[in-house]
This record gives sequence, structure tokens and C-alpha cells, in this order.
Amino acid sequence: MFSRRFLSMVSTFTLVTGALLVGDSLHGSVVTGAYGVTSPAFVLRMLPGLALIWVGYTLREHHEKFISSYFAGRDAAAKSDEDEFDERMSPLAGDGLENLEASESERDESN
Repeated sequence: MFSRRFLSMVSTFTLVTGALLVGDSLHGSVVTGAYGVTSPAFVLRMLPGLALIWVGYTLREHHEKFISSYFAGRDAAAKSDEDEFDERMSPLAGDGLENLEASESERDESN
């Protein structure tokens, strides 16, 4: 399976390349008038550009579906784990936690 970064990079690359090809074909035919709208120079830039834009959007759509489905289980597990306190993960020993609570309550009473 491809990583998120790779899919994002490929999607962005194809979108930018396609946009540059479409922009160049429009610039050459409409703005400068260097070639006509039906000339091979226009068509051989416009069609691959549109195809690359389509591929980029398709990859982006699949990328978002992949991310939402792949990380849906992880997010739910992470949220349930955050709510619970695990004494095994605590840097304090079992009696250390009780001593910490007692010292905090003594400190609150003295203030």
C-alpha cells in the first residue's frame, strides 16, 4: 500500500503539471495567438493536461477515502485509551501516586 505522502505528492504533481499544460495551451492560442485552437500544438497540450488533472483529482479522492478508512480504527482506539488512566504507564510506583495525592492535598490546605 502506498503511503499518505506518496499519494499526496503524486496527486499534487499531476494536478500542477496538468494545469501548466492547459495554461500553456490557452496562453499560446488565446492570449498570444501563436497557434489556432484546432492546431496540433493546442490539442497536444490541452488533452494530456486535462487527463493529468483528472488523474490528480482521482488520486486525491482515493487518497481521502484511504485516509478516512485506514485511520478510523486508530482514532477510535486512541480516544478510548486517552480517557483511562493506566497505572502501568505511570512513572510513579503504586504507592508513589498515593503519596503524590497526599502531598498535593497538604499543600492545598497550607495555602
